Amino acid sequence: MAALALFDAAGQWQDTLVCEHRIAPWLQGLGVSWGVLHLGPAPEPDAPGAQAWLQAQQVPLASLGQGLGLHHIDRVRVNPGQPGWPALRQQFTQEHRHSEAELRVFLAGAGLFTVRHPEGFVGLLCEAGDWVALPAGLAHSFDAGAEPHFDALRLLGQAEGWVAQPSGLPRPELPDFDTFVSQLLEQTGYASPDDLVC
Repeated sequence: MAALALFDAAGQWQDTLVCEHRIAPWLQGLGVSWGVLHLGPAPEPDAPGAQAWLQAQQVPLASLGQGLGLHHIDRVRVNPGQPGWPALRQQFTQEHRHSEAELRVFLAGAGLFTVRHPEGFVGLLCEAGDWVALPAGLAHSFDAGAEPHFDALRLLGQAEGWVAQPSGLPRPELPDFDTFVSQLLEQTGYASPDDLVC
């Protein structure tokens, strides 16, 4: 289940929201759209028909990105021990912006978006079935932990794919994915994010 944590400007954890009817309205105030969409089983990325399946997803996803000018779709899948993840993680965790909107749909696994807002930051934990649309220019970062596991579709405004510009803004130390999950479970008393209930 998704969870939203609110941090003040100093990076201190202030509040936690775990219900869809509370998360979505809070994010809307930042211009961020979020929801749940289950696309069904996805083929392995290198399986026959995988590319056709990927292109076919543009139809059910079109309504989510309506008005965002999304032209490019790709799929990013990262598993524990995958070569190149440390370098990729460094790119993702550096706060950055995109010149156009980005929409991500999680097919499997989980990831953490950290988004800047006028009074601090929000941490949005997304899991399989969750989708999130970030408007152009919004400063944010993404992490999936030291042993990542996520499979996601990305719809982007840039025809050349994922292109980021560092925000260059000072930022306090904020929890990475592993710390976020650990602190979330400690605060809620649950054994797994899957156990979170409204």
